[in-house]
Amino acid sequence: MLPPTLDHTAAARWPIRAAAHVLGVGLVLAVVAALPAAPSDLDRHQLPKETAVHLATWLAVVLARPFPTTGLRRAATWSCLLLLAVTLAASVGAMNLWIATRAAALTLSGVAAFVTARQLAASGLADTLLAWAASAAAIGTATGLAQAYGLTSPFFAASRAPGGTFGNRNFMAHFAALALPIAILVSLGARRSRAAGGLVLTAALIAAIVLSRSRAAWLGASSVVGITTLTLLFARRHAALPIPRGRPLWLIGAALTGVVAAVAIPNMLEWRARSPYAETLGDIANHREGSGQGRMVQYRNTLRLAAAHPLLGVGPGNWPIRYADVAPSSDPSWAFGDPVPLNPWPSSDWMAILSERGVFAVAAIVLLGLALSWRAVRAAIVGGERALNGAALLALLAAVALQGVFDAVLLLPTPMFFVAIAAGALLQRTDGTPEIYDSAPRKRTVVGVIASILLGGIALRSTTQTLAYLVAGSGHELGRLTWAARIDPGSYPIRIALAERGACASVRDDAAAALRLAPNWPAPRAAARRCGVSVR
Repeated sequence: MLPPTLDHTAAARWPIRAAAHVLGVGLVLAVVAALPAAPSDLDRHQLPKETAVHLATWLAVVLARPFPTTGLRRAATWSCLLLLAVTLAASVGAMNLWIATRAAALTLSGVAAFVTARQLAASGLADTLLAWAASAAAIGTATGLAQAYGLTSPFFAASRAPGGTFGNRNFMAHFAALALPIAILVSLGARRSRAAGGLVLTAALIAAIVLSRSRAAWLGASSVVGITTLTLLFARRHAALPIPRGRPLWLIGAALTGVVAAVAIPNMLEWRARSPYAETLGDIANHREGSGQGRMVQYRNTLRLAAAHPLLGVGPGNWPIRYADVAPSSDPSWAFGDPVPLNPWPSSDWMAILSERGVFAVAAIVLLGLALSWRAVRAAIVGGERALNGAALLALLAAVALQGVFDAVLLLPTPMFFVAIAAGALLQRTDGTPEIYDSAPRKRTVVGVIASILLGGIALRSTTQTLAYLVAGSGHELGRLTWAARIDPGSYPIRIALAERGACASVRDDAAAALRLAPNWPAPRAAARRCGVSVR
């Protein structure tokens, strides 16, 4: 849709258009960003991605000035405010304030990105945002497929192939499942040339999901297909849908092509099972052994932790710090021989939010999801193009909710950023509200200035964390680690690396710092005893 008059010149709207491209470029960078080496293999992927998300969100907010919000109904607005308020309150009492600040910052950037994307979509840039989302999905999936078929790179994590630049096959597959609604939307509703790209993207996403053997992603992709089909069938009973004849068959063919290609084409993945994909399918609901049994044990213990801290939890990001309060040494989640004996999150978004931020945070997220879902359902009743976008929005929310039951998804920067941008764009197209073309830039408000300052501080802090990892390198040189600790004194991986490898005369402070950051973990306690630091 083009501006209705010549008064709204491109020059007058350049900050708005620039903001949309800043979010898009930031999303692509969040997909590909990784460090070749770092003290922590997980953070060498996650820290630069977080920095890309924070920087892009801050710049987009400065350019677009989305506050006060445009187009968000009260339920969505109040649920976002409640989530932010509870997150900040929960951070205050956290045992490890450094981790809490990092996790809370990601939530703040996610909400700001969602609000900004909704504002940009209201200004006529929904297509631009969705095009960037599709591009990021294509690039991210390509890195996973490239690794699966033999490409090596120092930016890939070889132990969790085919993760590509995500560093973990589950992370890559979760992202692919979240992108599937956008690919289906383009395949069904776009013009022929763009629809062809959507079909290719659909096949690639399906192939990457199958190759990953991620059960959460398989369930997420299935929910996308099921919700999209049911929503469009429901909409078809009420009104016509703008889907060209033959497109659904082409879409089914693309999906089947992805499945067949993943199973039939030889790859470099060294699965131990003779029939790995059939085994994954057979174990998709297995909770009596293997990782399924481990999840059930972890969930029970996490619920005990949440019951002990029901209102505000133990603090954002502090689940691994406090898990020892409820988990015995026999818990399969522990890896006592590692300096970091636990994953940063439980194997579930929902368990993490409940235990770290309490029942009010869960209520805020559920309220936001219901508010967006209701708008999508109403669009399906209206029919037409709104129904197509409503189906995509419902499918996206379903994939987020279901995958979040079995793995950490929205706790990670890249899928969180993708969902924020895609949901904001789809929400405007689902609502069918008129697009706003303001020739004058939006006025600055007190809320907008405060948000810009906060987001700028978050971006600066995240940049220093990534810089510290760049300085630390592989984590084997004590001199580089010492400089990295000065840049980021709250980094546990850097502090524990110094405490374990340096002479006690020079690293006693690092041993004490590591113990303060993770007082219940075996490695910092052992390092503290070695250097004569009191362990209470």
